[in-house]
Amino acid sequence: MAGIQSSLAQAGVVSVSHAGDWTAEQDARFTHAVRAVQCSQHTSDPVVGTIAGDVTLQLSGQFTQGGQFSVGAATTVPTFGVQADASRTRGQAISLPVAYAPLSSMPDVEMGRQLNHETAIFSQNDDARHIEAARLIIADREELRGRVLAMIGSWRQDECLGHENVRPFVGTTR
Repeated sequence: MAGIQSSLAQAGVVSVSHAGDWTAEQDARFTHAVRAVQCSQHTSDPVVGTIAGDVTLQLSGQFTQGGQFSVGAATTVPTFGVQADASRTRGQAISLPVAYAPLSSMPDVEMGRQLNHETAIFSQNDDARHIEAARLIIADREELRGRVLAMIGSWRQDECLGHENVRPFVGTTR
């Protein structure tokens, strides 16, 4: 799992979750990533990929060891035999659900991902669920929508020098 986290960090993935709580550093990374993808696709509203669900990792392993040892003697020549078997199997698989949508749809894609996660956590129809849903819709979705619309509205092709690294957007859960 540490290897996957390290790979995501080295790839420079950008989280779009909980936009209402972003620090200035998170906002700067988001701005840089959006400009990079806008410049690479030469449009203000490019198609972007985002991790749209839970990342799952499946690990499996098996170790089998066996052996046989025999000693025998004939009247003239002693015989000696050894036999051993060992096998080892390891495997891992990662499931990464990715959605592709226009940048302008990213707030809706992220809200859908978060609502799916929240539904799994809050299965009852109670006040806590309604408060969390309101936070997702009002604070996070609208904050992300505002940032995305500002990035789309302020994009200019002549600002594209130096924005060559395109990095994926991801959602994280808290």
